[in-house]
Amino acid sequence: MKELLRVVGLEKRYGPGCPTCVESTGPERDTNICPWCGSVVALAAFDLEVFPGETVGIVGESGSGKSTALACIYQDLPPTAGAAYFAPFEGGARSTFEANSQERRALQMRHMGMVYQSPALGLSFHSTAGANIVERLLAVDWREVSGMRAKAGELLWRTEVPMDRLDAFPGTLSGGMQQRVQIARALANEPPLLLLDELTTGLDVSVQAGVIDLIRALQQETGAAMVMVSHDLAVIRLLAPRSIVMRLGHVVERGLTDQILEDPQHPYTQLLVSSTA
Repeated sequence: MKELLRVVGLEKRYGPGCPTCVESTGPERDTNICPWCGSVVALAAFDLEVFPGETVGIVGESGSGKSTALACIYQDLPPTAGAAYFAPFEGGARSTFEANSQERRALQMRHMGMVYQSPALGLSFHSTAGANIVERLLAVDWREVSGMRAKAGELLWRTEVPMDRLDAFPGTLSGGMQQRVQIARALANEPPLLLLDELTTGLDVSVQAGVIDLIRALQQETGAAMVMVSHDLAVIRLLAPRSIVMRLGHVVERGLTDQILEDPQHPYTQLLVSSTA
């Protein structure tokens, strides 16, 4: 099976950069600041393959580079180096990082869905829940008002948001409900790839369980591939058969999630697992 997304040598650096930035930073150096040029290496030599319909987890502490990787893939952040080949974009023959502004918007609005840790990043709080969803439908040339409203209502129903909240503004909704509206918005165009950034962080435990069950059900229903970023190993274990472990911008371990958690090889992964045991 051909991969849906292939990311090669992805890097994100803040600062002038120098030839030794990558080798001078990372877990072995216990820093992500280059001692020679002072650049912050947020992400170094990151590779990723995602196949249709699968979920890949990226786990690590705050500052590990996992959210930076997602932001670069979604093109919220311009990468310093690397390439990303996405099958819906010219058959995967050209890196998405070479896309022009019109192509980038099409990738974001038609082919990828992003759910941010903070709903404030993924929703317009000046628009109703329904209008947030309609924005993505307009991007794929929906024009009939009643049809768009019906589709928005269907998506809210699928994500377990009460229909009477269709015309509610996000600021009047609970945190868990805001996340569900974000998910509904991301699903509006049935994208082949969903990017989920710390989906359950800050939610009550009962709400977390509901969101996890929802993601499982929606993936089975839509067949979308997912890349899920989390610091929570329990969430990753539940949703992602394959995972990547990161620290200080570098990948320290990758493989089958159960294998990584049952027999971690890198000292940092061992620390993560033991701290949650």
